[in-house]
Amino acid sequence: MRIRSFVLVLALVGASACSTAIALTDRGTAVTEVGPTGMPDGCSLVGDVSIGIPPDAGRPGTEAELVILMRNKAGQMGGTHVLVESRVRRDDGGGREHWVGRGRAYRCDPSLAPRQVTEPPTADTSGSDTSS
Repeated sequence: MRIRSFVLVLALVGASACSTAIALTDRGTAVTEVGPTGMPDGCSLVGDVSIGIPPDAGRPGTEAELVILMRNKAGQMGGTHVLVESRVRRDDGGGREHWVGRGRAYRCDPSLAPRQVTEPPTADTSGSDTSS
């Protein structure tokens, strides 16, 4: 019984040591991924973000993990938004695939957005009556 317990504990320790789960950091949770037409007003470029491209050593196994790493990196840079410009799946040669990507981090401040001027509705002065 003692050997079985030892083997079970050893297996659990080994499994937890190999865990490579990629998670959002506190700063990464504050970063929103946007598309080229989804960038809000009042944004300024913070810098380029790349994952899996030297000198970055990240090797995300899925596209979702790639985006998580990009959000985390943009957050470290002080960004609030990340625009992912490329996502490519690569093969390491040994059957292990990983994702690489490039993008740009932006800091968006809603107070810097141009104010939307709304004009009051104009009265219809054409004189036409459509109630007939």
